Amino acid sequence: MDLTVGISPCPNDVWIFAGLILGAVCVEGANLRFRYEDVESLNVMAAQKALDVIKISYANLFRCESSYELLSSGGALGTGVGPLLLRNGGKFDPDQVILSPGEGTTANLLLTYYLGRAGRREYVEFDELYARLCEEPGAQGVVIHEKRFTYIRDGLTLVQDLGRFWEERTQSPIPLGCIVARKSLNMRDELESAIRYSLAWADQNSEEALDLCRLHAAEMSPEVMKAHIGLYVNQYSTDLGQEGRKAVEILRQAVATMTNSPIRSRMN
Repeated sequence: MDLTVGISPCPNDVWIFAGLILGAVCVEGANLRFRYEDVESLNVMAAQKALDVIKISYANLFRCESSYELLSSGGALGTGVGPLLLRNGGKFDPDQVILSPGEGTTANLLLTYYLGRAGRREYVEFDELYARLCEEPGAQGVVIHEKRFTYIRDGLTLVQDLGRFWEERTQSPIPLGCIVARKSLNMRDELESAIRYSLAWADQNSEEALDLCRLHAAEMSPEVMKAHIGLYVNQYSTDLGQEGRKAVEILRQAVATMTNSPIRSRMN
């Protein structure tokens, strides 16, 4: 059986799935075909039910639960990992356009959690977003991924660490991105196990895993790439556990409150 798998080319995703990508780990009875896209494109693909296994934003999880189920391994959840609201010079203006990496991203959700509905959003793919922040005086926007390691060097100013804002008010880790699988596959246990083995393989074969990450992050310095993996790959990537599942439920309730539409808990 062929399974289509969509992940981002970011080092944390490639690291976690390295064993599966390189064929060192397999899912019995399945042939995995990988596709690499930015996170908002993956969110859209999930809405279209275009892939079998897919990395999506946790903010988008609750819209997809009729077709996809959350896997307890492979995701990004933790503390000190949140998106940053930045500005290129001057004073932050909540009524000015704010660049966001996608309407369905957790970054955009956390921006709303911080500002409410203030500000006009312009949705831009995260690489283009960062380039515009650096090039346009007065530009302001939310950055994700490895850009948190480079914004000071690039002359940008921190307005708010949106992750820290979330953590202080919820006393909870931040659910950023998760792996979901089509429910009709009925393969949750097999997929979760394979992802855990794949991550363990990467940890034990770091040079091969890093070489693979470099192929997908050619413009990223080795230092930033390793820092990215170190920040976003943690114990929750192996298994959400009780604390991780609680964090997902806290996010669920936050989404329901902000949208004024109750979202029933589906966690087991």
